[in-house]
Amino acid sequence: MEEAVGKWSKGPIIWEENGTMFASVVFTWDLPFIREWARAYTYSGRRVVVGGPAVKLMPDYFDSSAEIGGAIDDAVYLHNKDATFTSRGCIRKCSFCAVPRIEGPLRELTDWPVRPIICDNNLLACSSKHFDGVIDCLKTLSWCDFNQGLDARLLTKYHADRLSELKRPLIRLAFDHIKTESEFMRAYGILRTAGIPKSCIRVYVLIGFKDTPDDALYRLQLVNGLGIKPNPMRYQELDALYRNSYVGASWTNGELTRFMRYWSNLRYLGSIPFSEWSG
Repeated sequence: MEEAVGKWSKGPIIWEENGTMFASVVFTWDLPFIREWARAYTYSGRRVVVGGPAVKLMPDYFDSSAEIGGAIDDAVYLHNKDATFTSRGCIRKCSFCAVPRIEGPLRELTDWPVRPIICDNNLLACSSKHFDGVIDCLKTLSWCDFNQGLDARLLTKYHADRLSELKRPLIRLAFDHIKTESEFMRAYGILRTAGIPKSCIRVYVLIGFKDTPDDALYRLQLVNGLGIKPNPMRYQELDALYRNSYVGASWTNGELTRFMRYWSNLRYLGSIPFSEWSG
């Protein structure tokens, strides 16, 4: 299951087609490099086209240095050959998430490549017919990863029972705020009752967004106490040109860095209590 993680591109994807240079950019903090890259090729007389989530968030950043491209069919394949989308958009409008701005309302895709890494932003918000179709396709594979997470608020016994039919599924939930604890625990209980082993569950834990270190620590320790590996996610502003530049009012950059270092490396540091780790 975890082998998929290493296959993701670590930065922008750049390629050439028929003399035109293309770039697909996921993260806004990669935009400064891509703009300079685009300017260099444009100055030399080449046509340059840029796209991707980061470009959709900040299209004006490029001025005349590059053309803003339209959607590329199956662009996610360029970033990970095992990845696919079966739906786009989301029913939620979380203020920390870029999806509402770049993808809009939820819509189900009628034709999609069957691959093990599902990147849907809210698969459980899709119709039962669509969800069942996705599960039936994934049953033909030897493993699968619901990479963007499944909405704990929408998870039902039916969903969990169907997920239990899959071979080696990696099911990811999110625990973004202390107020969602009961919903997260409910979803976790449903998965476990359906026979999903702890080894198949991961939890994204957002930190640094409208929380405090004590709040974040409570959520991380709760997840870890369940025997599940938490995946800390440091909040990034949607227009951040420098990674890890945002520091919330209740935090310091040092505290955020320490949290990320420890909780991202439990495999090596888990035997040391966080309170005793000098970091």
